[in-house]
Amino acid sequence: MTGRPSREAIREAGRVLAAARRTADAMTPRELAEAAWTPTTGCTVDELEDEIRADRGLPPRHAAKAS
Repeated sequence: MTGRPSREAIREAGRVLAAARRTADAMTPRELAEAAWTPTTGCTVDELEDEIRADRGLPPRHAAKAS
């Protein structure tokens, strides 16, 4: 064993990643935030939603909380 993935393994990983991206792209920012959030995420669902919105070039929905 060479420790390197086979070409087929790399192709399959690409297919899986592309399918995951299509699924995520079909979700609203809120749906995606709710699906991605876990107690260990380190932020709230609202904050995660705003990060996703920013990645998509959309304005935030939730005002940043003052420290």
